[in-house]
Amino acid sequence: MENPIIEVQGITKNFKGLRAVSDVSFQIKEGAITGMIGPNGAGKSTTFNMICGYYPPSEGKIFYKGKEITHCHPYDYTNMGIARTFQIMKPLGNLPVVDNVVPSAYFGRYGAKSLKEAREIALDVLNFTGLYEKRKVLAKDMGTPDQKRLEMARALATKPEMLFLDEVMAGLNPTETEAAIDLIRKINDSGVTIFLIEHIMKAVVSLCEHVIVLHHGEKIAEGTPHQVMNDPYVMEVYLGKGGENA
Repeated sequence: MENPIIEVQGITKNFKGLRAVSDVSFQIKEGAITGMIGPNGAGKSTTFNMICGYYPPSEGKIFYKGKEITHCHPYDYTNMGIARTFQIMKPLGNLPVVDNVVPSAYFGRYGAKSLKEAREIALDVLNFTGLYEKRKVLAKDMGTPDQKRLEMARALATKPEMLFLDEVMAGLNPTETEAAIDLIRKINDSGVTIFLIEHIMKAVVSLCEHVIVLHHGEKIAEGTPHQVMNDPYVMEVYLGKGGENA
């Protein structure tokens, strides 16, 4: 693969006696949208958290732009140009939307040097993500779709080059999912490389150039969405031999 921004080499994660992820390797192409899919319990979140610095791998190495970052701390990532969202949203509920984003603007490679600058960055990001009109609304008073947008806005305020998205479409209806797909594509078009975990296959097929499939902590397939969705083993994992949803 040309220009991998992230390279994962044989990462494994053991939790006491349990091997959650086993010898997983792949690359994330710079400038692209790459997806990771798999049934519940496949090891996606554990892999995601290892790459994001939340879990140190038991074995293996992780590289960002050719530099090894295997044992870097999560707080090191922001200054490297890496940001992530969280599957479980935890906004500062009693603060307005804009004040949820302002703190993020102080971090990253080009962190704000003043409150005025931080607010300008925050307002720009809210405009970009479609939340500007709700900038004064308390975060707790917004619905799930807007809270998910806020989660992305907080990450984008650090001005990342690489953005990790953890199931940002979970719980959305079809119309809301389409809007989220449009926003993710817009983020990517702005020059941000994206790696996402997602269960909604329509979104994966629509967005991703490359897809990695995990099952029982192991990589079982990778390729274009068309290739992996037509892989007999992937079909069996998702649908079961009897055609029932696994």
